[in-house]
Amino acid sequence: MHLDAEPRDLLAEARIGMLAVKGRLPLVTPAAFHFGGDALWMTTSRHAVKLVLTRRDPRAAFLVTSPRRGGRGVLLQGLLETFDPRSLRGQLRALRQGPGLALNLAGYALKNAAFVGGYLLDLARIPAEWWPHNRVLLRLKPDRVSLVPAVNPAPAAPERVPGVPAQVAHAVSRNRDAQLCWVTAGLPVLAGAAWALDGPAVLAWLPSHVPRPARSGAPAALVIEHHHAFRATRMLGLCLRGRLEFEPEARAVIAQRYGGVLPEDGTALRLQVSRLTWWRGFEVHSSTVAESMAESVASSGLPEVGAG
Repeated sequence: MHLDAEPRDLLAEARIGMLAVKGRLPLVTPAAFHFGGDALWMTTSRHAVKLVLTRRDPRAAFLVTSPRRGGRGVLLQGLLETFDPRSLRGQLRALRQGPGLALNLAGYALKNAAFVGGYLLDLARIPAEWWPHNRVLLRLKPDRVSLVPAVNPAPAAPERVPGVPAQVAHAVSRNRDAQLCWVTAGLPVLAGAAWALDGPAVLAWLPSHVPRPARSGAPAALVIEHHHAFRATRMLGLCLRGRLEFEPEARAVIAQRYGGVLPEDGTALRLQVSRLTWWRGFEVHSSTVAESMAESVASSGLPEVGAG
């Protein structure tokens, strides 16, 4: 698919984007990438959950935003393909790509040289399932490309998400914005969003003119991520997964987190969270909200509600 100048510039500027894969509930995780041959190239572990979900349903989306452009972004939607050197199908698929595959691998290594260096620096501390011999190549061939409006919210009061390790909760607590994913017409959609907590639920504010707006009841996920310049082992984040509900009155609650400053033109939503996934480097943990809260109470040494 041919990309216009602005989407290409946004992809060239960014080193990290957000990959959304479709499942019963979408899963969103950060990924280093390279765009070449009219496709997006990434790597992951063959043991990663997103790879399991991709094999069940290859429909995926990838969002890149630019802080230099006030948070404006580009969304790519299409099918995710896997090139696994250990499988015959993956080897045959790679052969069909000819020299283009090697060129794009070189492009990936060149663009992400800092991350590759950080990966090698920390290799002794990285779990074996994420070592080079356990990695596979992913290619997203977009059939839809959309520009995504910027969120660019005001400074925000900290919000500590319960049920995750303190280090993760602290790292993302001051993030002004997050990325909201929802499924529309069978495809994941991603856009930047302002956010706030409301008990076990998450409130999100989307700017107007997002591509393929969300519908009430849609499967959704909100991801909050703390990047590191070159060391993947120091990246921290979480993905809250559930279903969306429209809630116009939630705008006032979200605005409180931003000192009352929130543009009028947008949509307020409530994400009823049922699953929570967090990561600390290559350590990933996923559970239901009830399980996460129980673990949080146990680690604090406090009695559970209703306990003798």
